[in-house]
Amino acid sequence: MDALTEAAAVNAATPGMTAWGNEAWLNLTDVNGTNLTESCEAHSADFQYLMLPIVYSIVFVLSMIGNLTALAHFLHSQSATQPSHVFLVNLCAIDLLFTLTLPLNVLYHVGHNHWPFGEEACKVNGALFFGNLYGSSLFLMLISLDRYLAVVHPLRALRLRHPKYRILLSCAVWLALISVILYLTLRVPATRPFPSGLIACMENFSSDSWHGRVSAVILLASVLSFFLPLSVIATCYPLIACRLLSRQAEDSEAGGGVSAQRGSRRMRRRALRMVLLVLAVFLLCFTPYHLNQLLHTLARMDVLAGCPILRFTYPMRRITMALCSFNACLDPLVYCLASESFQWRQAWRCCRCDRVSKRLRRTLGRG
Repeated sequence: MDALTEAAAVNAATPGMTAWGNEAWLNLTDVNGTNLTESCEAHSADFQYLMLPIVYSIVFVLSMIGNLTALAHFLHSQSATQPSHVFLVNLCAIDLLFTLTLPLNVLYHVGHNHWPFGEEACKVNGALFFGNLYGSSLFLMLISLDRYLAVVHPLRALRLRHPKYRILLSCAVWLALISVILYLTLRVPATRPFPSGLIACMENFSSDSWHGRVSAVILLASVLSFFLPLSVIATCYPLIACRLLSRQAEDSEAGGGVSAQRGSRRMRRRALRMVLLVLAVFLLCFTPYHLNQLLHTLARMDVLAGCPILRFTYPMRRITMALCSFNACLDPLVYCLASESFQWRQAWRCCRCDRVSKRLRRTLGRG
């Protein structure tokens, strides 16, 4: 399911385009609007029917284990509203919502991109997919900014430590996501039947749509949810590294107890690893998708030469979608480094203790 970028490449019902099975032929126009008589044959992406179900199944298992464990820890320890945990809880929630769609996407791709679950389910599925795609990057940016303030500007961070500021920022992210998703899912039908009998989900934008508001929304969303967060995260990391290295030199000159120096070094390494991990997750999971999407959108707008670009972006979209999904099972690693109180062993112990206490209460209640 590749809602924004797949549409015109496989749309069987739009003018100037026919699609059967796994092949698509596009009648393109140049930048002056002149119709190109030659057809552009998009490369087949049959590998997706095996690759995506396998990847999504692995991500589903790992993400459910990691994110449910993290969420149980935050709720059990009553730390969900702690300043440093507000963004983590939101990231965990948005990953879990995306993870719930993966079984349906597995069936969709196993059935050669056939959606049997209806129009409304397709819209919900697409909304959760893009909510995770855009929302995760924004919350990762906020986590990096939060850690930057705590390390580089600790006094300012203390003044802004009240959780209400983080809750307001989180609400703003959710409102922005809902606005964009509703715009994209409500204005056009979500499903489209193929001549072969297959029903595509969120692959139905017409050629005219790419020259209208759809492309504008895609480009704006890419700037705000990818290029902006990438710039912020890439800026925060070297600033945090420089600050931590300068503090290390100051601690060495000041002397102090051995245990205090070790604790300080441990905290510095933890903060540095966290921001580096956020940057690595961002580059691995989101950069390939957004760059490929940018090329595809510009080609559909006739800004770039259509055929050569589309021959490349059509199969690459499926590969980059698989990379995006790994974000949901890599984010729990961020929780480990961003939250000093979060330990996997302790989290599992909390979950087991909670289950035991519930069983005990049920047993006593029956008695």
